[in-house]
Amino acid sequence: MPHSESDVSLTVAFLSVEKRSYGRSRFEEEAGPLGMRVAWLDPQGFDLLVDAESPRAFYKSRPFRQPAAFVPRTGSDTTLFARAVLRHMERPGGPVVINSSAAIMAARDKLLAHQVFAEAGIPFPRTVLARQPSDVAKMVRLVGGPRAILKLMSGTHGKGVMLGRDFDEIQASLETVWALNETLLIQEYIECGGTDIRVITVGGRVLGAMKRTAKLGSFRANVHQGAHVEQQPMDEELEWLALRATEVLGLELSGVDVVRGERGYSVIEVNSAPGFQGFEKATGINTAAEIMRYIRFRTR
Repeated sequence: MPHSESDVSLTVAFLSVEKRSYGRSRFEEEAGPLGMRVAWLDPQGFDLLVDAESPRAFYKSRPFRQPAAFVPRTGSDTTLFARAVLRHMERPGGPVVINSSAAIMAARDKLLAHQVFAEAGIPFPRTVLARQPSDVAKMVRLVGGPRAILKLMSGTHGKGVMLGRDFDEIQASLETVWALNETLLIQEYIECGGTDIRVITVGGRVLGAMKRTAKLGSFRANVHQGAHVEQQPMDEELEWLALRATEVLGLELSGVDVVRGERGYSVIEVNSAPGFQGFEKATGINTAAEIMRYIRFRTR
């Protein structure tokens, strides 16, 4: 399909702290054939003028030229300043922002996300907020322990996730985290054979799903931790769960992580800026092109 002049001038600005990544390369590859240009911006390069009548942004000390779309790829690395940059872009007359700052922060805050899931009737592992409780054993039993998953409130690529096998191991992990003034979630351990499912959604539809199997000796089925990937057949329940979890958090683009245990599917996490290297390999779906097409649609 031929491109109009407006297509050719359509610029998409990605907010990212990564200098080079698979996703960055793929977006650049797919932008040209779709008549789009991409720019990569580091949050730390911005200066913001907050003004009721004439708010402005500067990038590397120069006036920031507004793109058609502004797409944060910071995910769980979204700092308070990065969020401020997003809020600045979300003002009336600004670019199309995908995903919004509020949606990103809801997904980033694992406890808040689970509270939202509970209100929406979305199944997820039983979860306890561990903020120096007086009786760790009691907290663990509430989630069906002693075996339990321990998660930092914000982590990504499998980092900040630990398996507690007994009360002593869990107590030691908690004390280490508390000494660093961090907060942990104690979560139900769901026996799933070392596998989980990643579903990617774009603009209210599911692109597909992949199954990830943890490498030998690891319980984390994460591509960045060396997991094996393969295509996962989609069924109505899995599709509904991924779309509903994405919807209640307010996301337009998402990676929904799901495990399947004795009680069926449970959502364990939703990512606002999912990596898709393993997904493209497993499914053969041109995820970068699908995302870029959606961004172009949203700018119209």
